[in-house]
Amino acid sequence: MNLKNVHVQILVLLGCLVGVVSCGKLHSNIRQPASSLEEASLELPTTYEPQPFAEVEAVESAEVVVGSETPSESEVVPKPEVTNPEVDSKNDMVGPGTLKPTVYYFVIIDEDKNTCPSESKQTLHGAGGKSLLSVCPKTAQACGLQGSCGVIQKGVTHTFNIIGRFEGQDRYFEIEEDGCRFGYGVRSSCLDPFYTLAADLEIYKPGEVIFVPAVVGLQLPDGSKHNGYFVIRDKGRGVKGLGRFDFFSGFYSWYDPKNPFKKLGLGDIKTNIPYFRVGGETAKKVLLNRAFPQLPPSLSSK
Repeated sequence: MNLKNVHVQILVLLGCLVGVVSCGKLHSNIRQPASSLEEASLELPTTYEPQPFAEVEAVESAEVVVGSETPSESEVVPKPEVTNPEVDSKNDMVGPGTLKPTVYYFVIIDEDKNTCPSESKQTLHGAGGKSLLSVCPKTAQACGLQGSCGVIQKGVTHTFNIIGRFEGQDRYFEIEEDGCRFGYGVRSSCLDPFYTLAADLEIYKPGEVIFVPAVVGLQLPDGSKHNGYFVIRDKGRGVKGLGRFDFFSGFYSWYDPKNPFKKLGLGDIKTNIPYFRVGGETAKKVLLNRAFPQLPPSLSSK
C-alpha cells in the first residue's frame, strides 16, 4: 500500500471520530419536555439583546384555556387585532420598555371597629342590582377602587369581587371559600399575589408574561425570592397606556411598610423602570409555574 493512501485513510478515520464526538455533544444538550411543575423551573436569562418595542403589539404567549366568566354580567375582554413582533430566539424577550407602576391589593375593612351611622351606609349590589350588604361609604369606595374586598360585620367576614360597573353602579359577587381567595381578574382568572399585573387590555392580553429585572431577588413575605416574572390577569379603570401596570400585592396595602413592592417604589407612577414582554418557551414555563389561570398549589391549598 502506498504511503499517500495510508495518510488519506488515517484522515478519514480521524474525521469519523470527531463526528461521533460532536454528535454525542449535540445529543446530550437536547432538553426533555417538563412533566411536572418542579421540572419546569425557570432559568432566568442573564443577558438581554433588545428588539424593537412595538407600541400596540402583543408577544405570543402560551396557548391557554381560560374559564368562562363567573358572573353573567361580566364585561367582555376586548380582543384587538394584533401582530407578533420579532422575538429574540435566545431569550424570548422584546424590549425594554418603560414601566409606570401602581399597586393594588385585597382590602379588608373591619366595620365592627370602624363603624358609621346606619343612615349613611350604602348598599353593595350584586348581579341584576340585588342588594348584598350595607356598608360605610369609605368601605364602598375602597371596594370599588381595589376591585375585591373583605368586610367584617358582627364578627363575620364577607368577601366580594367586582363584576363591573353597570348604569353607573358597581356590582359584585361573593367570593367562595374554595375559589380564588384573593379575588378574580378577567376571564375568571385568579389573582396571584405578587405575580399579577393589571394592564390595558387594548394593548396587552390576559395571560401575557412581563419580566421586570428590578424585581429579581426581591424577598416576599413568605421568605421566597421573586424571579421577576409577572402574568397579566386583570385590568383597571385607570390603568391605560403602554407600560402602565398595576401590581397586585395580596393583603398588603401600598402604604404598608411590609409590602415588598413599596421598597422598590412600585406604588409611585413616577417610578420609571425597564420591563420586557415575554413569549415563547419562557412564557410557557412562567404560566405553568404560576398555574395560570388558577393559583399555584402552594396558595390554593391554604
